[in-house]
Amino acid sequence: MPSDIKKAAIALVISCISTLMAVYFDGLEFEEISFSDPFTLGINVIWTFIIAWIIWDLFRGEDIKLTLILVGAIMLASVAWDISEFGLGIAQLFDVLELVMFVVAYLLVSSKESKSWYLEKSL
Repeated sequence: MPSDIKKAAIALVISCISTLMAVYFDGLEFEEISFSDPFTLGINVIWTFIIAWIIWDLFRGEDIKLTLILVGAIMLASVAWDISEFGLGIAQLFDVLELVMFVVAYLLVSSKESKSWYLEKSL
């Protein structure tokens, strides 16, 4: 497995941690969107499983670029809404870091080294 694939997985893990940190900091300011809210907690559990599923697919040699684009678009819309609703704060900076880590993961899985590994895995 190429190092770019491993780095992409690390970027996705950082992305997941970043979103959890964003919720933590949001919860310090707005209790209704903290981990004590069952809906917020449930969404974050689901989100963590989605990230784990993407990493699993990555390690299996699946092409996750389209998934990263689709999930990244959802994240971009969420960040835009969050900033318009609550302003720019520490939580939103963690949300932006989450999005940046998805972009980094996309670039890493698009590298020449990764493409040749995907080709080798598909044979």
